Amino acid sequence: MADIPWTWLLIRGSGITTWALLTAVVAWGLLLRSRLLGSFAPPQRLMTMHRWLGATALAFLFVHLALLLVDPVVPFTVPQILVPGMAPWETLAVALGTLAMWAMLPVMVMGRLRSRLGKAGAAWFKRAHLVAYAAWPLATAHYVMAGTDALTEWSLALLGAGATVIVVLLLARGFVPPPARPAPARAPLASTPSAAAPAPVTPAVTAPGTEQASTREPALSTL
Repeated sequence: MADIPWTWLLIRGSGITTWALLTAVVAWGLLLRSRLLGSFAPPQRLMTMHRWLGATALAFLFVHLALLLVDPVVPFTVPQILVPGMAPWETLAVALGTLAMWAMLPVMVMGRLRSRLGKAGAAWFKRAHLVAYAAWPLATAHYVMAGTDALTEWSLALLGAGATVIVVLLLARGFVPPPARPAPARAPLASTPSAAAPAPVTPAVTAPGTEQASTREPALSTL
């Protein structure tokens, strides 16, 4: 350990931490969509945790990139970090990590601007979220190809655990239906008289003696 540069240890540590946090971000997103935990984890709480994990993963990613700029063994420049294919060391592996970074950034930005843009923000956030799905496999490939200790026992156990969680949640999302939402309660309708109902007919009341007078009038007119 004394011969290993401190920058390499921090670069590797921040990179592995970023990958683990990204795995947690994907897992929380799948839990949010499938609602496997039901009432134990309300959607609002899952969403808050999902956003916090994403912001923390992005912070560790920036630390990872900043350390690459000051590494005395294999120094990187800003263009070599930001442009895929320009890295002087393990070009393909670093390019995959760069692509994973660019897949993560749009959804992070649109998540902050979504509410301000209205309907257009929701549409753009959905597109950015689709792009973000590629971040985890790209970051995993970068982890395996760029890490000199990626094939050690502890690293393989970490990769296997993360991949198992993602696969299980993907299968659960595809085969386990989410709980049905309760139907909204309807307000009782006020009872109003029907417009088509006929009005009640009140019988005409005749004064006593009127009926007899009316029957006698034809007889008197004939006289």
